[in-house]
Amino acid sequence: MKILLCLIAFLIFQCLLFPQQNPVKLFGDENDPILGPTFSPDGRFIAFSKSNYIGIYVYDIENKSIKQITDELAAGFGIQWSSDSRYILSRPAYYEDKIRYNAVKIYDIHTGEVNQLTDYRTKMPSMPYWSPSNDEVIIASKGKVESFESGIETTSGQTKAKNDNVIFLIDDKIAVKNSSNGEVKIFEPLKGKKCMNLAVSPDNQRVVFEIYGGDLYSMKTDGTELVNLGKGYKGKWLKDSETIVYMICEDDGYTFTYSDIFSIRYDGTNKKNLTNTLDLHEMSPSASYADNTIVFEVLNEGSIYLMKID
Repeated sequence: MKILLCLIAFLIFQCLLFPQQNPVKLFGDENDPILGPTFSPDGRFIAFSKSNYIGIYVYDIENKSIKQITDELAAGFGIQWSSDSRYILSRPAYYEDKIRYNAVKIYDIHTGEVNQLTDYRTKMPSMPYWSPSNDEVIIASKGKVESFESGIETTSGQTKAKNDNVIFLIDDKIAVKNSSNGEVKIFEPLKGKKCMNLAVSPDNQRVVFEIYGGDLYSMKTDGTELVNLGKGYKGKWLKDSETIVYMICEDDGYTFTYSDIFSIRYDGTNKKNLTNTLDLHEMSPSASYADNTIVFEVLNEGSIYLMKID
């Protein structure tokens, strides 16, 4: 009896210490799979795409409506919201004689207006990046950094953030463009290793990224405090700029056999399995900066779920 009571007490303690909220399924199925769900910073909208990342759709959580923003090929891959949750930055594509062409575009989710920043090009391997104030968009590859005025409206009297540097990937390395003098400093966290899936913290002070074929890492934007977080993919930040949500997955060389969503502090402590399922393959988390709510896709269902993290 004493052993049973101790076990019950331990389980209650664990629930209090690590409370779990049940994920809530929104929509999507195997016949109409949802990909790349991405929370707007204000937590009201979720942008997502369909099979092969064709098109961009926006789900309004308040009125439970879905609006199609564009039907362009590859537009839904690597969706990036503006800080005011009004605009989406994307790199749509089209094919002509089996040759791929990309352009950088900004979509206004309210008016439907589209601002095309570049012409369509045959060589655009990198994704575009916002500046923290959204007045600038960067694309970079092969040692060349291009900067474009976004042309979007900003709040009257808006002041620049304490750190308004633009942080992006260039040739598989991490680059920081100084907002004051335009100087670009390039970091190679692990010599000879390729960086990928870069995400910048809301306060613009830290980054999380993967090493191709390796682990997940966090680092300050000045190149210091590099921390190996262990196995992990597609890290994203919570609003506190200290906690990272990401996925750990396994495959048999053909299909995914396991995937769960985890959270961890930037220093590698307080690691938690948030989903902890065997039958569902939860992937690609994204977080609201309004609260600790995440959205993620379930690959083997084709659906997306919401989950509140305490």
